[in-house]
Amino acid sequence: MSVQSDDFPKTSPSDAAQAAASQADGAQSDPPTDDLETLRAELAEIEQKADEYLRLAQRTQADFVNYRRRIEEERVQQAAAASLNFVLRLLPVIDDFERALANAAPAELESTWGKGIQLVERNLRKVLEAEDVQRISAEGAEFDPREHEALGRAPSTDVPEGHVLHVVRPGYRKGDRVIRPVQVIVAARPA
Repeated sequence: MSVQSDDFPKTSPSDAAQAAASQADGAQSDPPTDDLETLRAELAEIEQKADEYLRLAQRTQADFVNYRRRIEEERVQQAAAASLNFVLRLLPVIDDFERALANAAPAELESTWGKGIQLVERNLRKVLEAEDVQRISAEGAEFDPREHEALGRAPSTDVPEGHVLHVVRPGYRKGDRVIRPVQVIVAARPA
């Protein structure tokens, strides 16, 4: 198939350049407002979604930080509870060692067996010290229900009324917390 020159309008190159320039001038002077408004609406919608996603990411990050803090606090509390449980199970053993040493004859304490018992009791006390557990001193102190557990009253002329006359079982504290109160006999006014 051959192309006939009669099919196309005859224009010179300068005519084509003028037509293109006039189309370009028309495009600059009369922008399509519908397209511009559509683009602005799309941009506003995208910015709104970006802000929403940013807030969601920030909230998720804050939730994660709070979760990590809460898990760490729970872990610390569980470790403290396990330590306290261990100490509470150890205290009766120390009480038994103290009773054994208090009721042993001096010759028994000088034997190798007696020295071994004393060594074990000292090592158990070191374990308590390492756990920051201190014995509550109560002998002769004024009765304090926060630290003492009264098992009874006995008349006394040597100890003022309302003070600890005798310690039945020692008590212990860990830091400021009483973990086992001192069991005591409280002095009463003589009859």
